[in-house]
Amino acid sequence: MLSTPDNRRRSLLTSIVFGAGSPQSVRDLVREMSMVHGIAVSADLVRGDLTWLAEQGLVRKLDDAALPTERGRDVALGNAPWPGA
Repeated sequence: MLSTPDNRRRSLLTSIVFGAGSPQSVRDLVREMSMVHGIAVSADLVRGDLTWLAEQGLVRKLDDAALPTERGRDVALGNAPWPGA
């Protein structure tokens, strides 16, 4: 399934927020995007979206993984608006 960047990034952010409280690796996020959200993505695309989400202050990148920020949790839960996520 093809997805718009906004939908893809929101799905990615949601996967990170609802992860087990530990950093979510790119490899795990690629699998999650396909299996849970029905969105086919490459690892490079996930890395690019993680960079965008980090620049927006929604995640914190840790090597090849990410953790949500408080703002990122609020956006993923629909408690705060954010264009493009």
